[in-house]
Amino acid sequence: MPSKEILVLGEGDKEIIDFLEKVRAVNGLRVQLGNDVFSVKISSETVSDKGRAFLTNGGSIGSRR
Repeated sequence: MPSKEILVLGEGDKEIIDFLEKVRAVNGLRVQLGNDVFSVKISSETVSDKGRAFLTNGGSIGSRR
């Protein structure tokens, strides 16, 4: 399991912030670094109220009884 350390980005990290925003906007990227190709995805560590309702209901929100 990866570390849960939080890296706080600030004004000096504009290139990293721009890259992460691009990854989020397109729902993931494949990045080539030399001969290596990496899959980069971003996911939130929090669940929205709508997402929580879906998960606790065991199915689609529209299929509630």
